Amino acid sequence: MDNSDTFPFATKPVAQRDTAEGASAQNSAASVLQQVAHRSKTRRRRHGRAPGWATWVSRKARLTRTFFSHTLPVWLRSHRDEVVSYAVSGLVIGLACLLMALWALPPGSANDFFGLVVSAVEDVPETLDATELEEIVQPEVLRESDLNGNMKQLLSDLDDGETSSEMDSIEERDLTLDLEPTDADLEAVFKKGEFGGRSKAGRRAALKRFGGTADSERAVTLGLQWLKRIQRDDGSWSFADQGPEATPGSLQRTEVGATSLALLCFLGAGHTHAVDGPYRETVQKALAFIGASASIQQGMADLRGDFEGNSGMYVQGLATICLSEAHALDPGNEDLRKLTEMAVAFIERVQGSDGGWRYRPPRDAGDTSVVGWQVMALQSARAGRISVSSSGLRDVKLFLKSVQVDKQGGLYAYMAGNNLREKPSMTAVALLCRMYLGWKQEHEGLKKGVQHLSVIGPSRNDIYYNYYATQVMHHWGGDLWEKWNNELRDHLVRTQITDGPAAGSWAPTAPHHEGPGQIYQTTLSILTLEVYYRHLPLYQKLEQAADDPDQVRRE
Repeated sequence: MDNSDTFPFATKPVAQRDTAEGASAQNSAASVLQQVAHRSKTRRRRHGRAPGWATWVSRKARLTRTFFSHTLPVWLRSHRDEVVSYAVSGLVIGLACLLMALWALPPGSANDFFGLVVSAVEDVPETLDATELEEIVQPEVLRESDLNGNMKQLLSDLDDGETSSEMDSIEERDLTLDLEPTDADLEAVFKKGEFGGRSKAGRRAALKRFGGTADSERAVTLGLQWLKRIQRDDGSWSFADQGPEATPGSLQRTEVGATSLALLCFLGAGHTHAVDGPYRETVQKALAFIGASASIQQGMADLRGDFEGNSGMYVQGLATICLSEAHALDPGNEDLRKLTEMAVAFIERVQGSDGGWRYRPPRDAGDTSVVGWQVMALQSARAGRISVSSSGLRDVKLFLKSVQVDKQGGLYAYMAGNNLREKPSMTAVALLCRMYLGWKQEHEGLKKGVQHLSVIGPSRNDIYYNYYATQVMHHWGGDLWEKWNNELRDHLVRTQITDGPAAGSWAPTAPHHEGPGQIYQTTLSILTLEVYYRHLPLYQKLEQAADDPDQVRRE
């Protein structure tokens, strides 16, 4: 091989270049020497001999000429391989040190570093390249891909490094709840963000501090075991097929909706596809089913699947929450990131002109119930650092204002119109949206709404109302939360089925339960009992750290 084509310090080019450089230096030195010689002659005529400084300059000029014309080219030729080796080694070692430093940095610091590196580059709007994304994330690709990603769980590295999936037995949960978490324990939990309670240490601390008990955790465990038993081989759940002694629903299809409700329960307890545990395969198969059901078009993911009746946008919101939470728990998984981004893009694209969503968007005027699931989907995406349109969130605020029953914004109706009538379930949904969209705890409307829900209290039958109102009261905290929690928590524990094939589930009592059946009552009951750690109290979080500005896409 001709080294002159391979190495930057090849003999011929270097010799020519260095000779030119030497000649330049030689000419410069010669010019100086001529001037010195002329002056020396003049001074010799005057003094009879050259001055000392002229002799020193002449000697240095001769040495410089010799170095550039002979010494340097000869040395480079004789040490060419060593020079190349040292240069390449230095470059490789430098790159290795840089990569190791970036790997050791926390995620936020690494992002800040790259932000500094590319700060001089012109900003490019964040857009989805539909063609590129369709090629990368097709449903069948997601089904066959390794959903474990980098096996890097964002929320599993608290004080003991263990995940909640390792807290499997009821006996172990009983023991872990004996210890009162310290302020340092809670601070570590909140530093992990909205999903910080889903690790083993975070879950233990949140349960003890926010009102969970060994009995409530036992109920969650039994519920997850029932859901695992009735999962179908393809990873889905069905409203129409819920196992023996369970009340089936009338919805014969809408499997993505049933699967999303069930999957949320496992994710809410910190069980993921990326960490070993009793439900890892359960979660992995459910995620693959949702991905395989997605319709990818123009950079958007329609997750509604084969839905029935008016369930479409409910399913889209639920499935997007699942993807967002799974991505937040496994942030290195690029398949999940891309699919979540496209699911969010679909929700944003079909938002109505009134700022809401309903059954057939964007043609239908929005209703508070459907809006609630979409806002929770967008909030979950933000918590996982997925970009969300700020203008879309502003439009949601306009919709919520249109369904306010009172001036302060403490009571809400189902839809906008001339004859607004307050419904407790819609007030609970809207207040939760208001909390996530920026209302402070001092807001008069929020105070009024929380007091209103507290006076009504938990429902004995309406689990949908209980699910949303429990989150509102949990975020609010204080005596109102303690009173609410003690009543509803114990009611759910008492009413769970504990014997027979349907053990772990709850019999349907909710209004309109005929469509989704027993799985609907069960999943919302489990999610309600997971409230202590599924989402950390919002206002305590806001007191500890400011909102992440990267979570909202400015427009």
